[in-house]
Amino acid sequence: MKLKQLFTDQNRQKIKDLAYNIGAILLLNVTIQFVLYPYIQRRIGNEAYGVALSLLSLVTITANTIGTAANYSRLVNERGLSPANGDYNLFLLVAGLLSAGIGTAYLWSLDLLTPMHVAVYSLLILATAFRYYSDVGYKLSGNFLYYFLFYSAIALGYLAGLVVYHLTDHWMTAILTGEIFGILFSVFASSIYRRAFRPSRVFGTVLKSLLYLTLSTLLENLTMNADRLVLMALAGGEAVSIYYTASLFGKVAALLTVPLNALIISYLIHYDKPLTRPMWALFTGVGAVLGVLILGGCLLGSYLILPYLYPDLFALSRPYFLEAITAQVFYFVSSVLLVVLLRFRGEKKQFYFNLLFGVEFFVLVVIGTLRTGLEGFVTLSLIAMAIRFVLVSVWGFLPERAPKEK
Repeated sequence: MKLKQLFTDQNRQKIKDLAYNIGAILLLNVTIQFVLYPYIQRRIGNEAYGVALSLLSLVTITANTIGTAANYSRLVNERGLSPANGDYNLFLLVAGLLSAGIGTAYLWSLDLLTPMHVAVYSLLILATAFRYYSDVGYKLSGNFLYYFLFYSAIALGYLAGLVVYHLTDHWMTAILTGEIFGILFSVFASSIYRRAFRPSRVFGTVLKSLLYLTLSTLLENLTMNADRLVLMALAGGEAVSIYYTASLFGKVAALLTVPLNALIISYLIHYDKPLTRPMWALFTGVGAVLGVLILGGCLLGSYLILPYLYPDLFALSRPYFLEAITAQVFYFVSSVLLVVLLRFRGEKKQFYFNLLFGVEFFVLVVIGTLRTGLEGFVTLSLIAMAIRFVLVSVWGFLPERAPKEK
């Protein structure tokens, strides 16, 4: 009887949704990490590749942050507020333009302030912000086939972007092409860009939600991309390339938080009961077991595949495999757990949690990098990520405070 229950139509659909989710992100990141990035590294060399990674980290910190915040805000508030497309598209446009200004300042700091760099980098930041928001329609509708096709379009765009790279001799155009492919797919396959910039009556309430989620996601992305920012500033471009290579499979695994979080929150927005301790124990237990399995798979993949992807960097990065990948696995598990808590504890509390962790993380890794360079960064970032996992796990078991009576 239990076996039959396992294969009910509802459970089969959940398994299919999860397969579409994971398949979409794996397809995208296999294209990025095993085709696009190695190709760029071979063409521009280790030092310039480190600079490129630092530029892409700023794209993540700015564009990924505002796109993901808009995405999660709409998922959390769709039922209660019934917001309009314009509430989010206006936010993305304004915040994206401001982020492009930050990107221009960063280009200036790296002595890369040319009209071509400014134009392409600004477009990349703006397009990436909209792309990270663009899958929200498929999450809301539960149409994970289209979710898979959306990410397939982006992956196809990256491959087409290699041709654009050849024509322009500018590596950013390869990535920009992929982001544009994703946005165009959602323009035609979803309704989130209809009446694109007409706000609703609840625009002010939506902006409040967006503020907390933006700040919270910003802190999370700052810590996730600290290797490229801190190491670039304190140890140079080659240190960025070495650590990125050492943590590569861990970063690919950490990116699985995107499909898992999409699936989890799409179901939790329809769950009206409170979070119980047995339910949280199940989440943390499954997360811990999954983390151990992912760690083993990432270590195996690093030793088997990286010598062929990055032959110049493999020997330099090999001593850091275990610590770097373990840190990414801690990040992966705690990020999934945080999305569960987002549903039950709200945006404001999650912002304060990420603020606390962000301060702790940067203090530790900056001290470690200043003292012993790359070695210190690797060790202290692992400790910081382990602390994050412990704090998230404990937080979920704490009773939720009842709202104050007015």
